[in-house]
Amino acid sequence: MSAQVWMAKYGALRTTPEAAGNGCAQQTVSVLLEEGCTLCDQGEFDAAQACFRAAVQQCPDWAVGHNNLGWALQQSGRNEDAISSYKAAISLQPAFDLARANLAFLLATLYGHMGQHDSARGMWEVLGELYPRDPEILEQLVSTSLRTHDLDAAGLWAAHYASVVRGDERSLSQPGACEGRGAVPRASRAKLAHDLEQLRYLRDHQLIGPRIEVEIASYEAALQPFEQPNSLATPPANVAALPPSYGRNVHQLQAPRLQEGALKMSQALLRAERDYLESPLGLVVIDDFLSADALALVQAFCLQSTIWHTDRYAHGRLGAFFREGFNCPLLLQVADEIRRCFPQLIGKHHPLLQMWGFKYQHDQPATHPHADFAAVNVNFWITPDEANLDRDSGGLVVYDVEAPSDWDFETYNRQGDRIAAFLKEAGARRTVIPYRCNRAVIFNSDLFHATAPLAFRPGYLNQRVNVTLLFGERGSAPGQ
Repeated sequence: MSAQVWMAKYGALRTTPEAAGNGCAQQTVSVLLEEGCTLCDQGEFDAAQACFRAAVQQCPDWAVGHNNLGWALQQSGRNEDAISSYKAAISLQPAFDLARANLAFLLATLYGHMGQHDSARGMWEVLGELYPRDPEILEQLVSTSLRTHDLDAAGLWAAHYASVVRGDERSLSQPGACEGRGAVPRASRAKLAHDLEQLRYLRDHQLIGPRIEVEIASYEAALQPFEQPNSLATPPANVAALPPSYGRNVHQLQAPRLQEGALKMSQALLRAERDYLESPLGLVVIDDFLSADALALVQAFCLQSTIWHTDRYAHGRLGAFFREGFNCPLLLQVADEIRRCFPQLIGKHHPLLQMWGFKYQHDQPATHPHADFAAVNVNFWITPDEANLDRDSGGLVVYDVEAPSDWDFETYNRQGDRIAAFLKEAGARRTVIPYRCNRAVIFNSDLFHATAPLAFRPGYLNQRVNVTLLFGERGSAPGQ
């Protein structure tokens, strides 16, 4: 393939005439190939098929022609014929990576649509070998590992994804640890202020290298242009002033699995599944959810790990997501033990599909009600109770109304005014669950819910932190 002049991850291939081999009508094949690729670019796939088929007839032993015909067939929805063409290309040239990628991607997509997630995962693994740092492929490897209940593999792929999109988990003491930034990140006062507090915490506890003082000074300088608490800044002048570690996973606590278990096997936990299934809403509250050791380690993970990157939310909330660093063996152990403690409700029926954490400002009004795209929501809080100034609030408000089945994600998650009007018209009633450290709220994800008003003490250690795990897909009942 040394003669190729254009290459993509998937698709058709343009080559020079010599690539067709001496036994072919090189000029004719070259014209057919170029015309077919141009037609593909224009979306004229039926016409492109005719060109590529003629090229295959001219040079039946040329792998590129078969690959390109497969691509045009695939774009026309003729998947079985496309698979045959890709296999023909690979049989002629086993090291033809583009044909291998096209075939693997098509099969992975088809298997995924059919719910054959083990088979889909195998195809994504083929693509992972071809493109080991491709975020799309790594994302699919995470998703298919989760759907096949292989949490260890999901954690490894998620860590690899995070290393690609958020930089390697490296100490600031290493030269060049924060070089090579990708896309320009969004900059907000809330995130800069949080990251500055976090770096000071890491410095004070001697958890990060000697470059920390320079980095702290960079954060202090970057904060100066932000005069309003909720102001945003992304102009080049401000982006240029962002610290090198901004938006990067430069420090992460690798919280291990606990041999003695992560959940506290209390009577409340042991009867929780029955209570949930008997609840009219599908709702249960469990105190002392994690064991003492697990709670302390999750708290340390959230305090130390520089993974709080998502800042698009109101009131300065920051999110950390599984695929970008909210990932450690202990959190996956929690997910696995939840599944085992709720065999009818979750079990093998509803795989873990998402996991995240949120940090909040010290005081804020209630958030807008929303629903989550899942079957079961497990939400628990980890900030010590002495940080909460209002023991009657700070937790969760759950409404006795489900999101309409025909609403899409954008509607039931982000259109606050429409949701409020819908809840008012439905006469929705609220269940208020006050904040308590180590309290878990497990509920039907279709139910509208919101964070209650917060009043927490100032200081980095006192920020309210919740952890959320989503199991299964919306619309699937327990046990299905």
